[in-house]
Amino acid sequence: MTAVADTPFAKLSTEGRLLKPTLNADTHVAGRFGFRGEISYDGPEAVLKEVFSVCEDGKPAIGFLAGSITSYESLPKLVETLGAALDGEGKYFVYISDLPQGNRLLIRFGDVKIFAIFLDETSVYNELIDTFYVDKVKLKKFDTAAKLDALADVGLKYAEVSHYKEVSYEDGLSIKNAA
Repeated sequence: MTAVADTPFAKLSTEGRLLKPTLNADTHVAGRFGFRGEISYDGPEAVLKEVFSVCEDGKPAIGFLAGSITSYESLPKLVETLGAALDGEGKYFVYISDLPQGNRLLIRFGDVKIFAIFLDETSVYNELIDTFYVDKVKLKKFDTAAKLDALADVGLKYAEVSHYKEVSYEDGLSIKNAA
């Protein structure tokens, strides 16, 4: 069994940022550690909610992460807080409530790529199912770890960057403010 201290989640755990875990342990895939819950990143008000995330043994960073935030302006602080837990190899999906409807942006922070996606009144779970074309009926039969594995398996291979408009953070801010 992998200890959180032996994963890219270690610093976040030590800082007390991993909140409300429904999973904070190995998943059913050998060598994979998963976290489901919330991650605080800028005081008690700023929380990445509905987090789905995994890391693989031997990898220095989180490989797949998805969650939602309420404010586009807080995205740089989220990336800063996660720091070395993110790298250029990972797939990171941040659903943002205050982006204009229909927006799907690809934003780079150094070598880290963030898929920033408008989120309305649905859940991250439902959005991931729609984005990855995963069978929702099949997932209903799975436990928390197996659901995370199924979504991470697809998310880690996700390569549909053509469905996203690549912009700088500042250009994304202009898009948000123009609405």
